Order: sequence, then C-alpha cells, then structure tokens
Amino acid sequence: MPIQSVGEQPLESFELQPPGGVSNSVYRGSEPELSQETSTISQNENHEDHDFPDGGTKAYSVVFGSFMGLVSTFGLLNSMGAIQAYVSIHQLSHVSTSTISWIFSIYLALSFAVGVVVGPVFDRIGSRLLLLGGSCLSFAGLMSTASCTQVWQFILALSICVGLGNALMVTPLVGVIGQWFCRKRGVAIGMATTGGSVGGIAIPLMLRSLYTSVGFTWAIRVLAFFCLGCQLCAALLATSRDAIYHSVDNDGKKQKFIDFRHLLDRKLSFLIAGTFVVELALMSATTYFASYAIKQGISQSSSYLLLTIFNASGVLGRWIPGYISDFYGRFNVMVVMLIGFALSILVIWLPFGQYHGAIYAFAVAGGFTSASILTMTPVCLGEITPTNEFGQRYGLLYIIVSVGNLFGIPMSAAIIGDESEKNYRMFVLFCGLLSFMGAVCWFISRYYIVGLKLNVRV
Repeated sequence: MPIQSVGEQPLESFELQPPGGVSNSVYRGSEPELSQETSTISQNENHEDHDFPDGGTKAYSVVFGSFMGLVSTFGLLNSMGAIQAYVSIHQLSHVSTSTISWIFSIYLALSFAVGVVVGPVFDRIGSRLLLLGGSCLSFAGLMSTASCTQVWQFILALSICVGLGNALMVTPLVGVIGQWFCRKRGVAIGMATTGGSVGGIAIPLMLRSLYTSVGFTWAIRVLAFFCLGCQLCAALLATSRDAIYHSVDNDGKKQKFIDFRHLLDRKLSFLIAGTFVVELALMSATTYFASYAIKQGISQSSSYLLLTIFNASGVLGRWIPGYISDFYGRFNVMVVMLIGFALSILVIWLPFGQYHGAIYAFAVAGGFTSASILTMTPVCLGEITPTNEFGQRYGLLYIIVSVGNLFGIPMSAAIIGDESEKNYRMFVLFCGLLSFMGAVCWFISRYYIVGLKLNVRV
C-alpha cells in the first residue's frame, strides 16, 4: 500500500509508507492543515497487492544493469564540461559563449523533457524496448558528433540525437529499481546511480587522454562505442517486473501521459520547484566549471581532471546518503545534502575561487554534496507516489526541470559574457543562490509531510 495522502486524512496520527506497503515510521502530533485538493491521489484506492523482492540475484542484477546504463547516460551528463571546454577552444573558437551554450542546454533539456512521454510508456511496456531504442539513438548521435564543426551540426547530432537517446533511457534506468526494492530502495538507487559518478570519472579521463593522442574525432568515436557497450548491458539486465505496471487505472480508463493536477499536491509541487532550481545550479556549474578553472590559470588538461575529482567525490556522495537515508529518512538526508551543496558554493568557491587549492576543495565538497540531487530525487518522489504512477510523476517532474535546463545554461553564459573575473564571480553567486533556494523548497516539501518537527524520519 503506498504512502497515505496527507491531504486525505487528519494528521493526528498517520503512517508514512513508501510504495509497496513497508512502513518507514509513524508520526504523531499536530501537523500543517492541508485540504483535500492538495493531493490528487487517493492512496487508499490504489492498493497494490504485490510484494517487493528487496534483494536476490535477479534484483541485484537489475541494479547492476541500471548502474551500467547510468555510466553512459548520467556519466555523459556529468562530463559535458569536458566537451564544452574543448569545442569552445577548437571547433567553435570563433563562436560566442552564449551561442555555444545552446548546444548543451538543448541536450540537457531533451534528456529530461521527453520523460513526460517516456514515463507513462515505461509504465505500460517496461524498460527493454526503451533502452534498446535509446542506445541506438545515442550511438548514432555520438558518431555524428565526432565529425561536427558547426553549431547547427552539434545541435542536430549531440543536442537532439544524443539528447533523445538519453531521454529514452534515463526514466526506465531509474524507475526499474523501484519495482524490485522498497525498504532498501534508497541504497539500491544509490548503488545504481553511482554509475553516473563512475561515468563522470571515466569519460573526462578518457577524453583527456584521447584528445591529445588521437584527436577529437576518434575520441568521440571511442566514447560512442564505450557508451554503446554499457547501454546494451543495461538493456539485457535492467528488466521490468511485469506484475507492477498496468496500462489502465483502477477505473479501467486510459491513464494520461501527463496530468498537471498532480501539482495540486503541495508536497510534490515544492519537490519539483526545489529540483528545478537545484538542477539548474548543478548543470550550470558542471558545464562551466572546467572553463572557470582555465580562466583561473589551470591548464586545459588539469581542468578535465577537476571534473574527474568532482565526479569521484560523487561516488561516495551517491552511495553514503542513500544508505543513511534508509535509516534517518530520505527527505531529511536530501535537505541536509542540499544545504551542504549551497554552502560549498557560497563558502568555498565564491570567496576563494581565485586560488587553485580552493577550486580543488570545491571539486571535492561540491561533488560529494551535489551527488544526492540525481540520486535521492527519485527516491523521495517514490515516497509520495503510488508505484504504478511513478513513471507519470517522474515524467512530469523532469519536463518542468527541463525548462530550467533549456534556459539555465544560456542564462549562465549571458552572465559569464566576456569571461571577465567579475562576471565569473557573478556566475558563481548565481549558482549558490539557486542551490540555497532549492534547499528551502525541499524543506517546505518536507514541512507538508510532518510540519516543523525535526526529530522524525521522513
């Protein structure tokens, strides 16, 4: 039985349950009043009579398959700075920063926006066909990117083709974990999404070496085959549990691809708002972090190493919070990590960013604290979502987030402008304030579950 809706009953005593019916804890006391309009789901009517394996050879093979797929999808997302820094200096050296930014903003937006369609399709047909289709698109796009020399070519190959390929894969790679795990969902998703950090370590190191040894064209071709191997492994192992996903709802009516009435649930709406601004900060920071380092006198080769350090710290930042969240609460851990990310920007990067040591320190601290953004978001979403609607809500979340990804990087590029020291400081401040706003929104989402109580697990 999924989490009982906060808006469906008085909050003197309620039991918070993740999808699948395994209780996390019981909260008692006076809570914020919510009207019935704040939730569009009647959890009591969405009774789910299946059990979660929560372990076993098959379940953990799914985790490994998801891990391999996310090495290439989230790993590539985390490595965009290594491509942006190179093409800005070489193929597109004559093009303005703001124009180049559209290549990566469209790529990021498509990687998540198409989730509004992919989510419900995943709810109906499972993961395998989506993963196979996405891997073909991604491979074709990367092979084409290798030969690009103009902005429009990069947009067609990298932004659109690779972006759509990633979009077909991200939702099933993350969503399939929720079909196999309930009590251990936090640590399972943490283990799987560690693939994003592993890819973020491997890909910049790979490109750093290949750029100098074989050039850009063959570097991207090697990357294409690397990603294809990971994605085919995912398609083989990350399979769905057919018993969970349904093509119709309980009334026998076709489910909508997207239902904005879900936003009437204030828990969900503030979760989406928080994810919107935090991902805008994270994607902007990782896209221009290498360029910022080069501006501060760090070599181009070492700037790629900084991205590797950022993502290496994220390995622990994905796994440790996921493990802890199963004991202390998913929302609690998420809020703490987001506060830590904001502080790493405002306390380390902003005031001391001109020092190389501080840049490396931010790579460690920022990488660790920001890793929870991609790891814990689907876990927390699962806490307030019936399992058979996860794909739909996940798609709704990321079509909204994609708007931030589409315009956020060009906004950051406009702030950076002529790449002066002052403009880069304003860019860092922009990222810091966004991350702080995100932490506040996540805390408000938590408030609509348990109020201002701090000593409860949620």
